[in-house]
Amino acid sequence: MDLLKKLKSGASKAADVAQQTVEMTKLAAQVTVRKREIDKYLNLIGQEVYEARAAGDPSLAEARVAEWCGVVRDLKETIATLERQMRYLRNEKACVCGKAVPVDARFCPACGRPQVHESRDVIELDADAGPEGGVGAGAR
Repeated sequence: MDLLKKLKSGASKAADVAQQTVEMTKLAAQVTVRKREIDKYLNLIGQEVYEARAAGDPSLAEARVAEWCGVVRDLKETIATLERQMRYLRNEKACVCGKAVPVDARFCPACGRPQVHESRDVIELDADAGPEGGVGAGAR
């Protein structure tokens, strides 16, 4: 009987690790997609500014550039939330130096700063939803 309990426990732990790996892979893929979207918008911003300057009036690009900068800001916020979810799944937190630190660490292994222990709330995000306007909003 004892062997059966150990086998069940081991199988349960393996299933949990597999589920965590699946979740991490999904989150990493979502981060990658959003980083590509940022690259697209930065490209559009550069192209718009170039064309406006070539036309002799840089102010022509102002409205679209402002809109696209807002989309980039929203995408970066979404990436930050996804990265917080990934740290949560790995049982880590971020130090002020930017490095990942185990939740129960007293000091950051990278910079040595003392770590504040906080309550861990589950971070929820509808990661399938894109930024306002979605990909290509306002794009030509």
